Amino acid sequence: MSADISTEAPPRAPASVIAVVVLTYIVGVLDILAGILVILLRYADDVDEIGGQLPVTLIGASTLLLGLLTIAVASGLSRGDWMARVAATVIFGITLVIGVLALVVVLIALATGSEVSASTLVATIVEVVLVAGVIAALYVGPAARYFARARADARADRA
Repeated sequence: MSADISTEAPPRAPASVIAVVVLTYIVGVLDILAGILVILLRYADDVDEIGGQLPVTLIGASTLLLGLLTIAVASGLSRGDWMARVAATVIFGITLVIGVLALVVVLIALATGSEVSASTLVATIVEVVLVAGVIAALYVGPAARYFARARADARADRA
């Protein structure tokens, strides 16, 4: 009675995937912390000026849940899960769109003479470039081959 158990080690993730996983974990933890801080804003004295307790709490809870989802996606990315790659693309794609819109708002503010700090402009540009780089890193070179191989292995296991 012999079993068909493969003793092959799973393929090691390339450096670009590991970098994306680390960045995704960092983003998830930061989202969780930001969500907690926003939830704590509901106890601020001037909470009515920013919409009241309910909207502040809902925004904080949504941010916290997004952070938990992002950490789950990072875990899937580290295993080569192609659905995690799709989820990361969606999450980071939304972040990219928001970043581009923020950049447009900052540029319009600058063009109309509003006071915008240089650090705001630089931070917005850096965010857009980093997020675009993370998305690209998931789909080019060794990362593309890694996820394709992992998906083919998963299909073979189901067959």
